[in-house]
Amino acid sequence: MRLLFALLLSFVVFSSAEASGRNWTLSSIDGNEFNITRDAGGRPSLLVFWATWCKPCKAEIDAMRTTFDSLTERGLNIIMISEDTQRSMSKVKPYIQSKGYTWTALLDPDGAVLKVYSGTSLPFSVLLNSQGVPVYEHRGEMKDPTAMLAKATELLGQSGE
Repeated sequence: MRLLFALLLSFVVFSSAEASGRNWTLSSIDGNEFNITRDAGGRPSLLVFWATWCKPCKAEIDAMRTTFDSLTERGLNIIMISEDTQRSMSKVKPYIQSKGYTWTALLDPDGAVLKVYSGTSLPFSVLLNSQGVPVYEHRGEMKDPTAMLAKATELLGQSGE
C-alpha cells in the first residue's frame, strides 16, 4: 500500500511540475545532473539565484546562513543556483567550498532556469511547494526573511502531515 501511495505521489509531483513547465535540469558544481522533479524529493525547496560577482547576493547568503541551515534541518531543500556565465563559472565551486556551504549548488550559465521563474535581476529567491509550484518570491537582497519564513513554515507543516 505504501509503495502504491509513493508511486502515485511521484506521478502527481512529476505531473504538477510538467504541467507548470517548471521541470528543469542543471549541472551541480560537482558535475552531476540535478533535476528538480526527480531530485527535490517531493519536499518544498527554496531556490536562491545568485552569482559570485553579485555583492548583495553574497551578503544575503552569508546573513541567511543560520536561517538556511535551520530550514534544511526541518526538511526544506536550499538550492543555490549560480548565474555566473561561462566566463566566471570556474569561481563558483571554490567560493562555495571556501564558505563551507553544504546546500545543493547548481550552475545556470545561460540563465535558462532564472527565466523560467521570471527572474530579471539578482539576488532572486523562489520558494516552491512540494509539487514544485512557486508560492513565494523575493526580488533583491532579503534583509528581512519574515514573510519567507512564514510561508516556509506553512509548507513544512503541510509536508509533514
